Amino acid sequence: MNVLATETSMQNEALLKQPSFLRHAVSMALLFVLVLGIAGVNPFRQTLAPMDLLLAYPGWDNAGIDTPLVNIERSDALDHRLPNWREFRRELREGHIPLWNPIHQLGAVGIQAPIFEGLSIPFLIYALTPNEAMGYTFAILANYLLAAFGTYFLLFFMFRNRLAAVFGATVFAFCGFNIAWAHWPHVTTGALIPWVLATQLRYWQTGRLSWALGFSFSVALMALGGFPFVALLGAMSSLTLAVVLLCAELWSTGINQLAVRRAMGLGCAGIAGAFLALPGLLQVKDILGSTDLSSRTGGTWFTPYDIIYMFGFDFVNHFRVERIFSAGAPAALLALLALCLIFKFPNRFAFFGLIVAIFMLATVFGAAPAEFVEAIPGFGFNAWSRGSILFGLSAAILSSYTLSIMLSSKESVSPLKINSSYKLHAVLFLCVLQSINLGYWFRQYNARPDIDTFFPITPSISYVLSKILPGQSVVADDSFLVSGFLSNYRLPELFAHGFRTDAQRKIIADILPSYQTTYTASVIQCFDINFSSRDITYAAIRFLLIKDNCVDLDYETSGTGQRATLPLNSGALKGDLLIDKSMNATNVQVLLATYDQDFAPSAVTLDLYRDALLVAHAELPPEAIRNNQFATFRFNQDVPLAAGTYRYIISMIKPDSEKPLSAWAFETAGGATYQVGSNVFPGMPMIKIGDRVRTPQNFSTASVEPGISVIENHAVSGSAYYVNDLSGQPDADYGPVHLATYRPDDLTVEYSGATHGWVVFPIRINEDWRATLDGKPVELKKFLDFFPAVEVSGRSKIRFYYDSSHLLKTLELCIAGFAASVILLIVLTGRTSRPRTTG
Repeated sequence: MNVLATETSMQNEALLKQPSFLRHAVSMALLFVLVLGIAGVNPFRQTLAPMDLLLAYPGWDNAGIDTPLVNIERSDALDHRLPNWREFRRELREGHIPLWNPIHQLGAVGIQAPIFEGLSIPFLIYALTPNEAMGYTFAILANYLLAAFGTYFLLFFMFRNRLAAVFGATVFAFCGFNIAWAHWPHVTTGALIPWVLATQLRYWQTGRLSWALGFSFSVALMALGGFPFVALLGAMSSLTLAVVLLCAELWSTGINQLAVRRAMGLGCAGIAGAFLALPGLLQVKDILGSTDLSSRTGGTWFTPYDIIYMFGFDFVNHFRVERIFSAGAPAALLALLALCLIFKFPNRFAFFGLIVAIFMLATVFGAAPAEFVEAIPGFGFNAWSRGSILFGLSAAILSSYTLSIMLSSKESVSPLKINSSYKLHAVLFLCVLQSINLGYWFRQYNARPDIDTFFPITPSISYVLSKILPGQSVVADDSFLVSGFLSNYRLPELFAHGFRTDAQRKIIADILPSYQTTYTASVIQCFDINFSSRDITYAAIRFLLIKDNCVDLDYETSGTGQRATLPLNSGALKGDLLIDKSMNATNVQVLLATYDQDFAPSAVTLDLYRDALLVAHAELPPEAIRNNQFATFRFNQDVPLAAGTYRYIISMIKPDSEKPLSAWAFETAGGATYQVGSNVFPGMPMIKIGDRVRTPQNFSTASVEPGISVIENHAVSGSAYYVNDLSGQPDADYGPVHLATYRPDDLTVEYSGATHGWVVFPIRINEDWRATLDGKPVELKKFLDFFPAVEVSGRSKIRFYYDSSHLLKTLELCIAGFAASVILLIVLTGRTSRPRTTG
């Protein structure tokens, strides 16, 4: 008790000595340089946008730009964050508040929904910067600077040592979690956690109203950061700090009026922040309310033994976003040292860091029973491993605590009796070493391509942009990787990244039965597209961008077991294929093995015979053959194959190559055999024959660039259509409906027909959409339980608009609640804004 009281007294004595502005400025400047050095990007020539992933896919082969691929786990930035940010930015710069986003899955709430980060500081920076690529770089850097500066103030308020605070700030800002999730709202949200804790602590120490208001705004910004689970972790950390401060107060001086008033003041400030964030949080509630979250469950990637990766081994052995958490080897060593020092030199803030570490070990690393963890609010449908951001927080606090003791000049506190200048230089060296360590990891995970790579236009994209109309949309196959990438070009995609309603899933499953890659993302194979689906026309999908050589697998060998054939170095691979139906073959695929070599040791040919007649020939260069992957032998033209037996011969052009090449084969295949050289074996090589995808008559194909085909659906000729019934599968007639005016949240169409029916605008709406018919409000129905529809009986003008009155009423009530909370806070604060004389 006496030791803790002494430590508290020392903290308060130091608090009374106001630090010089110049020293803080120097510390902040040092931290600023360290952050920029760790990121290592020149924003005037490079961008932190993951264009390396975009340009790695065939859809951009003709953009004339090439850049090395650094990380494949950055697709969410390209199919979710940036499409929404680009739309919000465009609307704001045109003078409109984007309350509705027509790009996201054919329609979604706009900037007011926190899950799109439109109410965040990084987005504000991105929107205000004239150059988009530069703006995105500044937005990413803003998150790291926010995290670093917030942590600096938190640690300085805790330990009163600037250099220790600088070190700890880099630890949290660039912990493995923040490096790995650089392009997700996880970091936007987590960067505000230190600000919440710093303002909370400073108000407790000084009682000043300004810090209480800072706490309110920090809470609001954290809640609006875009990832509720990380915000929940921040709220739990704040509550834990409050408990630690109260317990320290009771331990040192007992209950007193000042402590009670400040605790109540913090409660009012927190409620005020919640009122500021409430309108946005209600938008998230509405979105999640219409979404089936049953597939989202708790659990963690880690075991208690994985804590050893805090030294950075995870960056080597587990180079995956969900597995990275280390905050650098120097920070890990200092944090472990703190566990030894904390009992000799007790400190309530070090105990707080220890409590956070214990909570993290119990949840993130699965040390606690799963049923206990799942009982914690929010942990039942979130991956617990994403709580590893708390490792960065606890490591920052504990390492800063260790350094503050090492740098202390008082023998009663510091165990190191070394000249102060030596200790200072040693800590500066640790800061540099830590920055080099984190900078290396940051660049291993985050690309820095040239600024000119930022969303280049290709001939196919340009062609579609010149023809598409409002309300119309596109589908892109895996040539463009994940659905949603083309939304960056203001091309709406029904399959884009995001939560999907039950009605939406029915529509997209009819268009593409295998649409779902993850719960929120889709990677489309062109041969899986059901071109005969009426829902393609109902959803106003006018263009489909697919690979030029898109084929359907019309024939595939089958059998049981698998083994590698003798190397083709021993002779050609020969055998018979029994084809049971006629087809037009465009290619033959064979599963080959290069024995862990980057490519084949020789070019390979494939010949296909019908009796003695050579019907097809193809050759592949060595670099087109990869280990344990299907090699595709493409024919110069479609090869008509009638039903019957064909002879295949697969040969190496240079069979005398020292390195082997084999095919994979089924061990048994209904009595079939194959031959390598003069040796005959039971089984069948793994072979597929592809037939070109056929489209109905209302589709046409344009090849405006090599490798990509743009298929146009001529049934979609306008922006809205007429149906004679809302049930069944009526014909969609775009002819009698004309788009008169258009804004994303307010549009008018004119129906020129004379028959009774329904006018449908092919966007996804929610309960805040309204409609008028010839200026009079009418009931808004839904077609396919998804698209808005208005009943018509003849020539008429229909207006669809997004009604924001409910949002405005909620905002007014929340502002009133915020004002009431602040007034109560002012009353509670009173004249007590002076440094505390106890913890």
